[in-house]
Amino acid sequence: MKSQQPSNTLTRFLFLLFIILLCFPAYSQKKKKARKSIFETLQYNEVVGVIIETNLDSLINHRNRDTYQKGTFSYTNEKGKVFNHKIKLRPRGKFRRRICDFPMIKIDFPKKQLKEHGYTKHDDYKLVTHCMNNPVAAYENIAREFLAYKLYNILTPNSYRVQFLYFTYIDTKEKIAPIQQIGFIIEDTAELEDRVFGEVRKETAGLLQDSFDIEQHDFVALFQNMIGNTDWTAYPIPRNVKAIKYVEEDKYKLVPFDFDFSGLVDAPYAVPRVSLNQRNIRQRIFQGISKDPKILQPTIAHFLSKKKKIYRAIKQYKLLSKNSKKDVLNFIKPFFEDLEKGYPWGLKYVQSEIMVGEEVGNK
Repeated sequence: MKSQQPSNTLTRFLFLLFIILLCFPAYSQKKKKARKSIFETLQYNEVVGVIIETNLDSLINHRNRDTYQKGTFSYTNEKGKVFNHKIKLRPRGKFRRRICDFPMIKIDFPKKQLKEHGYTKHDDYKLVTHCMNNPVAAYENIAREFLAYKLYNILTPNSYRVQFLYFTYIDTKEKIAPIQQIGFIIEDTAELEDRVFGEVRKETAGLLQDSFDIEQHDFVALFQNMIGNTDWTAYPIPRNVKAIKYVEEDKYKLVPFDFDFSGLVDAPYAVPRVSLNQRNIRQRIFQGISKDPKILQPTIAHFLSKKKKIYRAIKQYKLLSKNSKKDVLNFIKPFFEDLEKGYPWGLKYVQSEIMVGEEVGNK
């Protein structure tokens, strides 16, 4: 019996080694998948502080240009470590660039720097910044638009993720005093593509109604109706939506963004869409394609299944005051009440095409 013991020990050792080697590729793959984008490193707290240093005079007073300028992007992670990244940034948008005191911003992180820090390759982000210097109005608009993104996240994971930020803007030329304001960052479109296994259409024209998954198009249309937003178009030129095609699918689906013209946000600069005969910014107009209520029933059922979660998200939303949350709830409730009564609740259908003489351009 003693002579067999070494053999048994060796057998057990070889078996254990085999298990370790078998598991190692899976472990390595899991470790590789654990790499985060710079966007995901910011998602550890409800509000994360960020410092942007750049030439503020150039950014604010020369906002009509599309050229990038140098800057830095600094934040403290959940472990208290400070990260300081070089970036390029520029003003973005059309409408808000014209009417806001402070422009929306697009930032780009150098890919080499991201690789050195162990981040994923995703480097291109939009910042939704305060529009007006009035801190109360600016906060209200930003917090409500951020909430609109979060509500769509509840309805579907095929949506842009967002992170609320507290910005400190520092002028490298020391001509403008530091500016402290809130805002949020939107997930990189390439990051969205990788996450949902889809590809966003690069061309900005030439889409027909038949190009889209009609049911999913009207899923988006129903969400836009819920938040009271008419400032979007799917075809022939997408506006404030991305047309995305998923693996092994031949129809485009939509991912919406930019909700500041919605009735939910109720921004003071938002104007009704005259081409749709919208009387005020809080008038709901359904921009769906389907005329048969039966086609919309699965979508309506899905929205109703999320009603309690949406109500709860609004009630527990810490970034708005009690009165503001009450206003948002009072705006959302009639939508769900109408869904529960049936469809189409007498709402006017409109075509989704861009009208001649449209008064609001891409933002």
